[in-house]
Amino acid sequence: MKITTFGNNNKSDIFPLKIVKSETLTKLFLQVMNEKIYLEIKNINIYNVLASLAVIKELNLSLNKIKFIFKNFEPTEGRGKIHIISRYNKKFKLIDESYNANPSSVKNAIISFDAIKKDKFKKYLILGDMLELGTKSGKYHKDLSKVINNSNIDKVFIKGEKSFFTYKNLRKSKQGNILQNNDDIDLILENTINNNDYLMIKGSNATGLNIISKKMIKGLNVI
Repeated sequence: MKITTFGNNNKSDIFPLKIVKSETLTKLFLQVMNEKIYLEIKNINIYNVLASLAVIKELNLSLNKIKFIFKNFEPTEGRGKIHIISRYNKKFKLIDESYNANPSSVKNAIISFDAIKKDKFKKYLILGDMLELGTKSGKYHKDLSKVINNSNIDKVFIKGEKSFFTYKNLRKSKQGNILQNNDDIDLILENTINNNDYLMIKGSNATGLNIISKKMIKGLNVI
């Protein structure tokens, strides 16, 4: 069996040499086996791109002929799509990551969020519980605090009992509010978020954060 590897490690068959992320595009300089290639992508998961390149390479397809396709890919709803939101008499960007959440996807979403270079705007995260993690749930949630503490996210608001393990291990400067009810979200954000700021929403489906995201996108009250 032949195995093709991909990831951040430079011992992988396919790995990034350099990543440059802006508000609208991510520029990828990649080592793909014996080739160096350059790609531009929108806000889609880089690991999915690397996996796709591994398949393309193994099928002996030309990377140069198909790499332009990646630039036109859009994230699906709830999986990182960026929306311009008009709310509270302001305009800000919502990164909708609300479809689901597990330790890997939340970590990757935070790293991707962190990679957006800040320029006179702030970043806020509404984080809901990661569910169905069994006896290690507390540890997984606590581990997320390390990733957030090393990021340039300004404030984290949480919704759910399990995400409190993340919250209490955050630096004080990053601790936002603990959201008890859906209507807390509008009350808090109205006095917090400003024009051009970023808000990312991430949590498991059962937390209801996906419903809140959809209502924000449609301009409805979150209650």
